[in-house]
Amino acid sequence: MDQPVPLSREGVVEILRPPEDLKPSGDFKALLAEYRGWIRTSHDKGFDAFLAFKEQASHGEEATWEIRRELRRKEDRPDEERKRNALKWNLLLHLAHEIQEQGSEAEELLKTLKGKDSPLKGVIEEEEPPGPLSDLPEGEGPLSLSEASMTQLLEAWFSLFEEHLSGEEILLILSPALFQYLCDTWEEWGEGPAAEAILKEAVVLRRFPPLKRVPANVIMRHLSGKTIGQLIVSNSY
Repeated sequence: MDQPVPLSREGVVEILRPPEDLKPSGDFKALLAEYRGWIRTSHDKGFDAFLAFKEQASHGEEATWEIRRELRRKEDRPDEERKRNALKWNLLLHLAHEIQEQGSEAEELLKTLKGKDSPLKGVIEEEEPPGPLSDLPEGEGPLSLSEASMTQLLEAWFSLFEEHLSGEEILLILSPALFQYLCDTWEEWGEGPAAEAILKEAVVLRRFPPLKRVPANVIMRHLSGKTIGQLIVSNSY
């Protein structure tokens, strides 16, 4: 039986990257590790506090007020503000990806443990005993985010890729939950219903009409006039 050709090979799907000036410079992996450790002990502080901490570390014993003055001076320059925001967006998205992967690994480990046989199997003649961990509760599935966290992550993604989203591109979303979240958010905050369509019998599309006024919800600004898609999963073999 012929295997279906992936959409990417048909030229339907193109994988895009953030513009070069929005990619993190230097040793980003080391910075990510440092930020990960910093937020464990300073979870009540924001990203700007982390940057101030980094600036203070690089300036040694320089007075705190001088560091803050330098940060404010950088904020007044659009190019510096853009770099600071890009760094924050990259850190947020990488951390979210790590958390998602860790959650998936934990789910797989739980399934493996629940499937382990009892050490008494084959020893006693009674009905096959359950595994020692078979009564562990089922996992709750993908980690759910708060409304504020979801907005932060979506704002970070749209901000990094907005230069690619000016035409008729379709944003292919692999997560059914995220696809539904965007549709529900538009239904609550958008103007007019989203048009529905099917692409090549493989992708469900939602086309959002352009907004006529500034939206109260920040994600609506990014969805205005855009099209999102979700792959149709077939169970046939």
